[in-house]
Amino acid sequence: MRNTLLASGLLLAVVNAHALEAGDIAFTSFNTDEDGWAIVALADLPMDTVIYFTENEWNGEALGVGGAFNSGEAVYTWSLGAEAVAAGAVVRFSGVNRAADRSASAGALSATGTANLAGGGDGLFAYIGADDANPSGFLAAISNDGFVGDQLNGTGLILGTTAVALDAGTRFGTYVGPRSGASVFGSYASTVNNAADWSIFKVASADAEPDLTPFSVAAAVPEPESYAMMLAGLGLLAGIARRRRG
Repeated sequence: MRNTLLASGLLLAVVNAHALEAGDIAFTSFNTDEDGWAIVALADLPMDTVIYFTENEWNGEALGVGGAFNSGEAVYTWSLGAEAVAAGAVVRFSGVNRAADRSASAGALSATGTANLAGGGDGLFAYIGADDANPSGFLAAISNDGFVGDQLNGTGLILGTTAVALDAGTRFGTYVGPRSGASVFGSYASTVNNAADWSIFKVASADAEPDLTPFSVAAAVPEPESYAMMLAGLGLLAGIARRRRG
């Protein structure tokens, strides 16, 4: 019985295992009036996930291909802890400029540096890493200055696929494209990162509220590698069952 339970746990672990990568989240709003943003999870975000967001600009040539962030602006740490965020869920981050108002609709958000989302020449990078200063993988980015210069170099992010550039001077932008009908959540990445599917405001707007409607898919289809891992786990369970009968 103990072996069966261990094998079952292994099966669940290998099926659910997923290292976060570019496109697993996407920005759905950017608000310099409320001082916040929203993202959609395009893959399941498990418990204990930690994602960093920074206002610092990325310099793709500072250290060669690897690049480095500038300093002086805010770095936000989003920790899910015991929570998990399912694919399709939209998470809102608000009041980020002041510690007393800073909040996230899931998990906890903290910040270091000077938090000051601005209506001109600003943006956010989302990434993972051993700490907030050394990204091991970029997940998404949004900008209201067009990612001038080399800001995407060395990140692996692609404008219109995993990064979105809003018009210069955008104070509030929100995605207004489809949130249902796709067969897999990843299919929304190119839509959400298409600036043509956003509504923007360059002046203060009373309608500056992000849409928190979750995204949905017609039918969840496991990735091919998930099938392979699931079959391997089932084979392990079958082998244990045969040994027990023998």
